[in-house]
Amino acid sequence: MSWSAVAPGRFQRTIGENETFIKLVGDPGHLLNREHWAINAVASFTPRGSLAQQDLPVLFARVWKILRFHHPSIAAYATDDKTLEYTVPDGAALDQWTAETFDVVTEKTADDLIHDFKPSPYAMLILLPQSNQILFHTAHWRTDGVGILLLIDAFLDLAVSPMLPDPDSLAWGQEVPRLAPAVESAAGMPTMPTDAIKSIAQGYAETFYQASDAIGIPYKGNASTIPSGTRSTHLTFDATETLGIVDQCRMRGFSVSSALHASVAAANRALALKDNKQKHYTSTIRFSLRPYLPKPYSTPAYASGLYTTGWMKTIPASASWVDHAKAYNEEYRKGLNDEYINSHRQYALALGELIRNMPQGGDPPSDVDISSIGIAEKLIARFKGSSDMGLEVQSVSVGVEILTRQCVCLVWTFRNQLNLNLVYNASFHDEGDTTEFLHSVKRILLHELAMQD
Repeated sequence: MSWSAVAPGRFQRTIGENETFIKLVGDPGHLLNREHWAINAVASFTPRGSLAQQDLPVLFARVWKILRFHHPSIAAYATDDKTLEYTVPDGAALDQWTAETFDVVTEKTADDLIHDFKPSPYAMLILLPQSNQILFHTAHWRTDGVGILLLIDAFLDLAVSPMLPDPDSLAWGQEVPRLAPAVESAAGMPTMPTDAIKSIAQGYAETFYQASDAIGIPYKGNASTIPSGTRSTHLTFDATETLGIVDQCRMRGFSVSSALHASVAAANRALALKDNKQKHYTSTIRFSLRPYLPKPYSTPAYASGLYTTGWMKTIPASASWVDHAKAYNEEYRKGLNDEYINSHRQYALALGELIRNMPQGGDPPSDVDISSIGIAEKLIARFKGSSDMGLEVQSVSVGVEILTRQCVCLVWTFRNQLNLNLVYNASFHDEGDTTEFLHSVKRILLHELAMQD
């Protein structure tokens, strides 16, 4: 799965097994001119010093070109279901790519843009000058929640550089070694699986069958309702509440992610229809593979790579909130081991077969899952440059596009504040429902941590 030249200036590699699985999830939405699980991130910033006087649309278009030189995979594209391609640009091609992938929007909000997004062969960056925001959008096979924040961090670093080069003067062609490999190649996963590897992979793949007949929240429409665009509802804990949550979780011996996971599970049950409240809750245990990769693939230099994994965890209806928190904490605490990583190629293949042979019929799942980004300051710095020319990142947000009745609650901390972002499809849920869900998560979390009656 290494990149190789197929013609002068044209390079290709085979799409990896993990990328194939994500494409199998996302690409069916193309029939509706949408893409399930496409990933978006927004950063709000305040320019400082001379940056506040600059023509940001002109500057950011230039920075976007330079970012491609550092992270060329943002311009790689799928030619079919099996192949990725990258073309080294000349000046005209670079301008054309920029025209297709960089935009300045003054008439819409980031939320409205996300709702209206269509599939794109490349990553995209949009500047919203009215609100001093940038919106990064890409297919999920190209990166993950960690990677997209690292890409924004790299972009903003370039934006405050006092010695920004002319993009046309860069040594185009020398960016090719920086094209991201598939995770299977980056990790050196075995290509010839042993019986033990096959057994481990199949065991993890079978956890997805546990999602059958799981609890979910009510939704609008019926089996024939066509999905529309993605919306999101946001909730931020203030710094005092966040510090209290961290302290209370530490005292109880589990992580904030575990406590939030337990609270999302409890909110699913609280809002479920009466006849469904005794069903089990099944959700995803997610990990970044980046810390487990060798250098340089574990570093921000390979932000534009899909290096994420996860499996399903079922908790019965009879379990208490504390039982949930302890169970999730045990999963998060143990992390990933060599046996799991070595089996991941086969695991992704098995998941692909599962997607291709999904059973038909039955009630569609409508649970709210969770995905934790962690401490976002580890990925994107608050302050960039200097007081003479710099910026301050005020907030960040991460989400995925959703075409099903399911929702995802993304979780991170930034500027000492805990953030929840619930993404949902507007055909099946609305702002009132999702606001109620997040308020339920907050009430449950604070109550169980003895911070609220």
